[in-house]
Amino acid sequence: MAPVEVPPAAAAPIAPAAADLARQVAADYGVTIALDGQDWGTGEAAQTQNIGAVMSAIAVLPRTVASSIATSPHVSLSVLSNQQGRTLGGWQPYGNAALNFYTTSDQSAQGAGPASQVVLATGASRTSAAHELLHAYQFRASAPGDYVSALLSDEMRSFMAATGWRQAATGEQVLAAAHEPWPVINSLYAYEGRPLTYIDENGASVQISAPNPLEAFAAAGALYYARPDGIALPDWPEYWAWFAAHLG
Repeated sequence: MAPVEVPPAAAAPIAPAAADLARQVAADYGVTIALDGQDWGTGEAAQTQNIGAVMSAIAVLPRTVASSIATSPHVSLSVLSNQQGRTLGGWQPYGNAALNFYTTSDQSAQGAGPASQVVLATGASRTSAAHELLHAYQFRASAPGDYVSALLSDEMRSFMAATGWRQAATGEQVLAAAHEPWPVINSLYAYEGRPLTYIDENGASVQISAPNPLEAFAAAGALYYARPDGIALPDWPEYWAWFAAHLG
């Protein structure tokens, strides 16, 4: 591969109040809010709101989840914010786009290595941050770059059985697809549960189309723990029973 190191885009300086809030997140939860080379917003109000959304997302997750994600076996968790889909090493695994994702590995011109990074698009909501933090929880024991084996964990098997997911392949076939594109991995799972429909803050009906159990877990969990204020909990009782029993 060619060297990977995309420079950060220009962004507003971090306001003192935002830097103070980032230090508070580190002190309270052991999670690093990356500031250098990041875009947390255009001024103090936006920056404190956006970092505050991450802090709130961590705070509303169960304590067992928050403590599990702070430090993986390989490296502690960092939360980034930019419009480039850029990791700390300058890697853009999904291209130059503003999006939210979690990664267990990073790349730079110096090479590849383990990581635990939530990358958020600038202005991501508490719910979006919680979604990616739940991915960090799912992969808390995963080797760098290994996402598929989490599908075979006892925890994910329990979640799938409770919520209507079926593995349509052997465990060996799932592991063999570890380096295939996600559509290939998604094809090994079938959803036979209830439609994941809810009413958003604007009163509109929203349909979640989760392509695999990992995404269903993160999407449903983000709504359960960190949905926007004023949003009613969707009528998905088997999901909520599982989260209450297994995560708290």
